[in-house]
Amino acid sequence: MPRKSAVNRGRTKFDKLYLRILTTVKAQYPNAPDELVAKLAAEGIYKYASSLGYYEGVWRGFKAFLAGSGLQQAYRNIMGPLRSAVIQVARLQMTGATDDQLRNVIESLAFDQPIKQKIKEYFGVP
Repeated sequence: MPRKSAVNRGRTKFDKLYLRILTTVKAQYPNAPDELVAKLAAEGIYKYASSLGYYEGVWRGFKAFLAGSGLQQAYRNIMGPLRSAVIQVARLQMTGATDDQLRNVIESLAFDQPIKQKIKEYFGVP
């Protein structure tokens, strides 16, 4: 397998994150046993990976929603910024934002009105 494969980059990213969480917990609780610190760091990695999977699932669901509406080809040139916007709204939704907050964020996006309307429909914002 090549050294710079996507698998290796992902593993390196998680290894660095694990070490960062490990040193942070160890610095905050210097008398904590190493087993507990390692367990907390592993839980942090699990939560991070789970949230990545959730956001990717939301994006794929939105893409399928657009394809079902027949708009995916019309907006294929802005899929990158659109993905970022959908993930931003999903993060807000996960943190417990109200419908008004979600509506304000969606309205502040720099997209055409039809795509904003589709984002509102997908997230169930009135």
